[in-house]
Amino acid sequence: MDKIKYVIRHGLELSNDLNADTVLIFTESGSSYEQYKKIILENPKLVKTGLKVIVATPNSDTYFKLKNEPIIPILMNYGKNSRVSTVNQAMIVLLENGFLNIGELIVSIFGTSKVSISNNISVLEVDDYPDFVRFYNYISSLDDIKRKVILEALNIGIELSVEGREGKPVGTTFLIGEKTELLKMTTPLILNPFECHDAIIFDKKVKGTLKELSTIDGAFLIDYIGNVFGGGRYINCGGAKINLPHGLGARHYSAATITKYIDCVAITLSASGGIVRVFDNGEILAEFKPNS
Repeated sequence: MDKIKYVIRHGLELSNDLNADTVLIFTESGSSYEQYKKIILENPKLVKTGLKVIVATPNSDTYFKLKNEPIIPILMNYGKNSRVSTVNQAMIVLLENGFLNIGELIVSIFGTSKVSISNNISVLEVDDYPDFVRFYNYISSLDDIKRKVILEALNIGIELSVEGREGKPVGTTFLIGEKTELLKMTTPLILNPFECHDAIIFDKKVKGTLKELSTIDGAFLIDYIGNVFGGGRYINCGGAKINLPHGLGARHYSAATITKYIDCVAITLSASGGIVRVFDNGEILAEFKPNS
């Protein structure tokens, strides 16, 4: 425990030396946060005025305990991912919750004594991640509900990338746009699993259903206020001049193409590599790699 305390103190000292905007502490049981509290009780000046302290955990019980503390808690499913992967995933969760800002300097701390301090502490500047900056600028231009729907679909894609289904990677597509336009540009591959259901993407049960159905072929259809109204849909448009990197398959080309024809956003999850891509106006708007 003394080693954990030393790592956290070192990270806080580094955040002061660098004049960081945010300190991000990862903990599962909450013990690292308890060590953080002891440190600032001994030396309150280690947490400068205005410093954002965010504590991330994959444990829901820990998360609910942290909600009563004077920090910002976030719940994210990082499991046994590498530290680099976990930090990348955390940036997406911070962006989704409005805690990630352009120009910020973040010090992340993993409160464990199993590896060296240099592996437990990392420093990143948001501006060094162009995909995050580009996506941030795009999301910031949207109205509130549309932004939340796109971010929720992105979050589901990220979680599927990390979790897979039954231990296996999956690939899928989410299309967010106007219902009539999406139905016109797609055809059913299976009976619609969302027919006659009031399915809102923010509902935990709907989120679970989307994950369970992620192995079926075709895209999920979601409107701009969050109604999930289609699954297993084939995107039946082509012919647009799309310029994508080599190596991307039919899922990505069809996703890019439909965003060229109509006002919609496509989010794809690649079964190989777990890369999540966001398409708008026929182009890759952003690319996220939760597992690398």
